[in-house]
Amino acid sequence: MILLLAGIILIVFHAVPNVLVWGSRIIGAMFLLPAVAYLIMVAVRHADARTSADYMGVLPAVGGLCFGIVMMIKASLFDGILQLLMGVLLIVLGLFHVIYLMLSRNSLNIKGWYYLCPIAVVLCGVLSLMVTSLRENVPMVVLITGICLLLFNFTSLQEYLAERRVRRELTRPAVELGAPADNALVETTIPHDEAE
Repeated sequence: MILLLAGIILIVFHAVPNVLVWGSRIIGAMFLLPAVAYLIMVAVRHADARTSADYMGVLPAVGGLCFGIVMMIKASLFDGILQLLMGVLLIVLGLFHVIYLMLSRNSLNIKGWYYLCPIAVVLCGVLSLMVTSLRENVPMVVLITGICLLLFNFTSLQEYLAERRVRRELTRPAVELGAPADNALVETTIPHDEAE
């Protein structure tokens, strides 16, 4: 659901000037807010109630807080990195679905066209990393990333429907054969005293 929302946002705002700078600031806020919330939670908790896990979480929370602050204040430093991360993300997401579909092709009766969207996502990721003219066109990379995130969600929906269809087919034979329900078995059994 989060990737669907991210895809829609990227498509809508792809032409905004400095879109990657704003993206860096949003990601910085996503690091900053949970870190602040965790640190406040640990600080407010009574000293006797704090566990070793609470203290172990302080260091990553401080790291996330510092990283979030830097990303929000110096967002322009991260726009190139963010663009590379978008390309890598597309490759990883696409390959995840391709591998999952290959492993599930027999059990889920996967059709060949199921592979189209994940392969397109992988190709877009590779192109956004390898083609210099595309890499320099930031709005186009953001738009492609948004579209690919929608394709990723479409593939997830296809997989969910295929899994649901298989589950339904597995439960259907018992119902179609007229297998008695548990309470019907109880009603048809003869008590031991009456049998004698």
